[in-house]
Amino acid sequence: MLVALHDPLLVAASFLVLFALVAVARVAGSRPAAAPAVRRALHAAVGLWTAFVATRFHHLGWALVPPLAFLGINASGKTGRMVPALDRPGDAGSSRGLWTFPLGVALTYALFWNDPARAPVVAGCLALALADPAAAWVGRSLGQRRLRPLRMGRTLEGSLAFFLVAALAAGGVAWALAPGVHAVRLAVGCAAAGALVEALAPPGWDNAVIPLAVAAAFHFLA
Repeated sequence: MLVALHDPLLVAASFLVLFALVAVARVAGSRPAAAPAVRRALHAAVGLWTAFVATRFHHLGWALVPPLAFLGINASGKTGRMVPALDRPGDAGSSRGLWTFPLGVALTYALFWNDPARAPVVAGCLALALADPAAAWVGRSLGQRRLRPLRMGRTLEGSLAFFLVAALAAGGVAWALAPGVHAVRLAVGCAAAGALVEALAPPGWDNAVIPLAVAAAFHFLA
């Protein structure tokens, strides 16, 4: 009986955790000055949860329920209305990013679910959770050198921050979940793939392509 309820209970736990995070973000983001930090913190927290729970589900169908549900909720605009700090007026990228995040997670789950220990899934979700907000913070706070040919507003400093954090995440996953593989090769390859698509992606679409690119690099390099 408990085995049969394992995945449904994880779905319920996911909804509780994610709705709790949104509620906290609503309160914390009530001050305009706090909005950027709230966006990054919520992005990281949700991404970390998706990475954690990916290895706990038994069946892909159940694992897809939370990201697909939030894809619909976020695309409807309900999350942006509930937490105005997440949906900046006049910034189409912030609105788009709300629904491309669960889209990227769902696609990464679906495409790489059967890999050993789901290591590519975890690496992709961790890059989305940690490297993407790190790049945004460094780019806005310290960025001086624009990647002008790309015209996406990215900076060299932000891309380097993404690379370093993604390399640490992918290397850590390789060491913990994929013994016997070359962790340094995976770290560099995954970080390079993620940093490249993050720099090239139009605003908002990076949330969808980062986990896919990192997971694909992990899959093919492992």
